[in-house]
Amino acid sequence: MLGAMTLTQESLQRALDARADLIHDLASELTTCYRLFHGAVEGRPGLTIDRYGPVFLAQTWDEKLSDAELKVFLDAAGDLTPVYNHRAKPVDFEAHFPMEPIEAVGDELGMTYDVRPRHRGQDPLLFLDFRAARRRVRLEARGRSVLNLFAYTCSMGQIAHSADASHVLNIDFASSALDVGRANVPRNHPGAGTLEFFQSDCLPALWQLAGKSLPRRRARAPYIEPQEFDIVVLDPPRLSKSRFGTVDVVGDYPTLLKPCVQICGAGGHLLATNHVPSVNLDDWIAVVRRTVEKAERRIEALEILAPEADFPSFDGSHPLKMVWLTLD
Repeated sequence: MLGAMTLTQESLQRALDARADLIHDLASELTTCYRLFHGAVEGRPGLTIDRYGPVFLAQTWDEKLSDAELKVFLDAAGDLTPVYNHRAKPVDFEAHFPMEPIEAVGDELGMTYDVRPRHRGQDPLLFLDFRAARRRVRLEARGRSVLNLFAYTCSMGQIAHSADASHVLNIDFASSALDVGRANVPRNHPGAGTLEFFQSDCLPALWQLAGKSLPRRRARAPYIEPQEFDIVVLDPPRLSKSRFGTVDVVGDYPTLLKPCVQICGAGGHLLATNHVPSVNLDDWIAVVRRTVEKAERRIEALEILAPEADFPSFDGSHPLKMVWLTLD
């Protein structure tokens, strides 16, 4: 229940106590990365506190931590290294604590990832609310080909590869993010299949994978051969503009989804996400269903995946919406 709009020792302890069983279970799965305090629900909107391996990470977006809140946070760190990032724009680096960079790796579901709390971008290198999706792909990937779109640091591709997917293709426009993914490879079990990193805007890559030629008016893009995949992971940002067009998951989700449907093989699976809090789950699923129908495919099964219990919500309406589709 939402209490005072501030972080207190009591509110943080309630959050930790509520996760005690989950943390025990995650430890048995070799997981050291999880959310410890979800401020939007647990008493301090605009604040999250996460464990990333050896790091105890607090992040704020609007109001900075007060001196009293910072003391609560530091006192709770225990043996972990406390790091505070204030992520309002423009970035107020003076609000960061500590100032010096910290190297760190953390574990999730037996995998090991780079989880440095400071790097070129602001987002963490591993999105914790996506764990449920990585867990599902790990179960399904063996012997299957996997396309990981908007791959970021490729944690999804890495867990699919280590689960012995036959082939994994990670696509992202940011070379720095793909470099993090490449560096994680030797940290983990080598899979039996192939693992590929492809730097490209996802729109032209999708068009080409679906066998469509690039519009002449568009800028040139790296060439990739048309192909199908057994599992397609579509995890796009809210809004992104490039010389190839606009990714807009609120106003035009079908532009992204339709080619994903087309390159998903018969009997294959499509994992689609929408991160926008204002988007209603049922309305978005209706868009997904219509897009699949227009692509002349049929949904054999649709399963809603929810973030795990370290991401509580008031009513089960999580900002991150995920569906796991089985196509005909």
